[in-house]
Amino acid sequence: MRKIIVCSLFCSLAFANNLEILQKDKKELRQLDKKSIESNYESNKNDWISPINLSSGLSRNHSFSTESDKFSKSVSIGFTQSIYQSGGIEFTIQYAKDQLNYDLLTWENENAQLLESIYDTLLEIRKIKIQIEQGIYKLASKEIELNIKKIQYEAGNTDIVELNNALMSKNTQIKENISLENSLKDKIFELSKYTDLKYDEIEIIDFNNVSKEDYVSKNIEYLVEDARVEMLNTNYKKTKTNYLPKVSLGLNGSYSNIDDLIKNTKNEDETSGSASLTLSVPLYDYNKTSKLEDAKLEYLKQKSSANDLKNELAYEYEQIINQIDTYKKQNKIIEDNIKLYDDLITANRVSNDAGMTSAYDLEVLENTKKVNEYDLQINEINIKLQFSKLYFKIKG
Repeated sequence: MRKIIVCSLFCSLAFANNLEILQKDKKELRQLDKKSIESNYESNKNDWISPINLSSGLSRNHSFSTESDKFSKSVSIGFTQSIYQSGGIEFTIQYAKDQLNYDLLTWENENAQLLESIYDTLLEIRKIKIQIEQGIYKLASKEIELNIKKIQYEAGNTDIVELNNALMSKNTQIKENISLENSLKDKIFELSKYTDLKYDEIEIIDFNNVSKEDYVSKNIEYLVEDARVEMLNTNYKKTKTNYLPKVSLGLNGSYSNIDDLIKNTKNEDETSGSASLTLSVPLYDYNKTSKLEDAKLEYLKQKSSANDLKNELAYEYEQIINQIDTYKKQNKIIEDNIKLYDDLITANRVSNDAGMTSAYDLEVLENTKKVNEYDLQINEINIKLQFSKLYFKIKG
């Protein structure tokens, strides 16, 4: 059987980008998304470089008054390139880097969300399978309860209401068991949307602990928001340079030739070249103030949003840890109950062997103990599901 190890994101940064577990098409799409991000960066970082323009033309000029008919051909090549923009060129390159960082973090976050969905679905499948096994023992106890009520009713020691309640309780458990079987099928189908591997082909590694400081400062959602802060700050600085002096270098070369079609003569070819250095200073732009204010406000709003998210993450961490502690406290109570059931079962076996108690009593105790043992396993999975909310949010 194939085995794929799913390690926690805490193990290494590479986990967020480990797409081997995904279906082929999903993996290819994620890889294409990354290539698109990198290609976009290459384009954006050179956005300040002007294109070289090539132009050519053919024209014929006929004059009826002078009886001239001339055919001209021309070709020119040139460009005008900004060589100084009061920091604008540097900010354009920096903005491209900031956007690359933002896009890659967003890409990693999407990968982590995909893998978290797979991991959580795996845990849900295992939890449901345990609940299905647990349901068998619950149903067995319900059947015993119904049998006891039947005996009591026939002996006149209980009424029809209690007998009916016992029957309804058994039917409710049967419906719950059927519902669990359907839930298992749904979760297995859900897993198949992400990966071609079966749930029993994926080994789950336990997570390590995550500190509150790491959860907040290394949280990938926060890092995405913080990267956008840097991007908008650079954009604001870049926008300001649009209203500062610029120096441009212009180079141009041309070739022309004119033929006299009436005289049937060819003129000499003519070539020329020129170079220019231009200083431009924006004097007035009606929208300058509003454009700068908009860029600044976008930066400040994003900065405030990132800080707000940081506060929310600290609160979210406390909620998750509190839920984990609740499950652990429940486990302590369940463990105490199991010890108590062990004592009761031991004592009941003695009295049962002596014919002092019913075999039903011993079976109910054994079933209830088994149900509690399954509750322990279910809570362990619930704890892992809570830990996954921490680990898959961390950038290694």
